[in-house]
Amino acid sequence: MNDTVWWGTYPEAGLGTPTGVGEGLWRQNPADASLALELPAPSFMVGHPSLPLLYAVSEEDASAVHVIDVAHPDAPQVLQSLVTGGSSACHVLMAPDSRTLYISHYGSGDLAVVRLSEDGRLLGDGSAQRFAHTGSGPNADRQEAPHAHFAGFGPGGHHVLVADLGTDELRRYAIRADGLLDDHGIAATLPGGSGPRHFVVKGEHLYVACELTSRVATLRWDASSGTAETIADQPATTVTPTSADANFPSHIVLHDDLLLVGVRGADVIALHDLSPEGHANYRGAVDAGHWPRHFAIIDDRLHVGAERGHEVRTVPLPDVLALAPEAEVGEVAELTYASAPMPSPAFVIAHPNVTTG
Repeated sequence: MNDTVWWGTYPEAGLGTPTGVGEGLWRQNPADASLALELPAPSFMVGHPSLPLLYAVSEEDASAVHVIDVAHPDAPQVLQSLVTGGSSACHVLMAPDSRTLYISHYGSGDLAVVRLSEDGRLLGDGSAQRFAHTGSGPNADRQEAPHAHFAGFGPGGHHVLVADLGTDELRRYAIRADGLLDDHGIAATLPGGSGPRHFVVKGEHLYVACELTSRVATLRWDASSGTAETIADQPATTVTPTSADANFPSHIVLHDDLLLVGVRGADVIALHDLSPEGHANYRGAVDAGHWPRHFAIIDDRLHVGAERGHEVRTVPLPDVLALAPEAEVGEVAELTYASAPMPSPAFVIAHPNVTTG
């Protein structure tokens, strides 16, 4: 077990403010957390499965992806950077063979494909492919255009699906043998104004965190058509918002038969148990700090980034898993946690699990 985890941060003034003002890559271990590398708004990262490399995207108007060597955790170094061609990159996904990155851009709404060499380096001087999209949704403030927010593999692993918050769609791209993509249209359309943000897959089901309606939608995948239909949805939490005028789900994680959903506004991590048939049943919620943007289960701990609270929390995972069902509607459980100050934490990832070299 490696006790090092890495955080990407926004500028201290928050998302949407000028970048390159001291934010970057933070290293946290059980003893402390400190800035290890300045980098413009690294809001999402993925680790290489066999090399000591992190790939971080900078959420800027002219977005870039960076290769970061973390072989020496005390002195991480940017090995390479590449401009992706889109704006406000907010998610990066790595192909199973570690030869391709798929980068979602919230601002420009497109998906970029970047090739990697066997040694983990970026290939070319730009994206190998970019897939634009058109459309909008009924929420005029947030859905005036496409907003690609997240990319994940569909059931079976044959497609990359993109959650488009702006058009209420899961866009579908078939994966070629070389990792490049073919646009295969729309896999699913959610109710207007849903704002699909992130999703997880278990078997034939997809569970979608819908930011704009604060609901979790359950979709069933049809492998023959490569499409999914909504079969159920429910509130992300029963907790009323306390730090905003509404609740806004952020991230969703699958742990065995449990869904964990970050909800900003209520400022909780909500737990939903999955039945053997795939139905999601709300259990309760845990206090997560002010504006939990991202969280991850790493070994036996739950790490939560409270973006507007400028704090990261570490909660023993067994305490989370043992949470009793809420005794009253809207109850929030208070669990013991360790806390460290950090300006505008946006993303957390484990130290790469290096298996070679």
